[in-house]
Amino acid sequence: MGGVTEAPSKGGKKSMNVELNLVPFIDLMTVCVTFLLLTAVWTQTNRISIDQSVAKPKPNQPQQEQPKRLTVMVGRDGYSIRWSEDPKAESIPKAGNGKYNADGLKAKLKEWLDAKRFKNDQKVMVAPEDAMPYSEMIGAMDACNQVGLMNIMVADAASVIGEMM
Repeated sequence: MGGVTEAPSKGGKKSMNVELNLVPFIDLMTVCVTFLLLTAVWTQTNRISIDQSVAKPKPNQPQQEQPKRLTVMVGRDGYSIRWSEDPKAESIPKAGNGKYNADGLKAKLKEWLDAKRFKNDQKVMVAPEDAMPYSEMIGAMDACNQVGLMNIMVADAASVIGEMM
């Protein structure tokens, strides 16, 4: 603890002995420093940019053609992919061991990319069903990234189920 001692004055008064209790102050500073160090770590996390905005045309402009979209739906039976210019979706069933066939998805996407159906900057909509594990959605996103499709959006399966039929 800190203390202050004052020498006796000329007038013969008693000496003044004051003790400062610094323990609460040190405790407060320790908690503040710990809090600042812990919260500073969270400012450096990486982010995934996800584009969920839908641009609505302004009233005075003529409505433009809908952009072409590649949709990857993650369902209970496997993947379903559809290019907006094709009449129906193609299915990529699960592998024999019951796991999702990410290699088959990559191969199909690579095949379509090589056939020039779309470009690398094409928007890709990944839509998992409600009960799907998060890791399966990430697996579909990774498959898209590995073939060079980086412009990925996420939606729920209910919003794209109509176009997949």
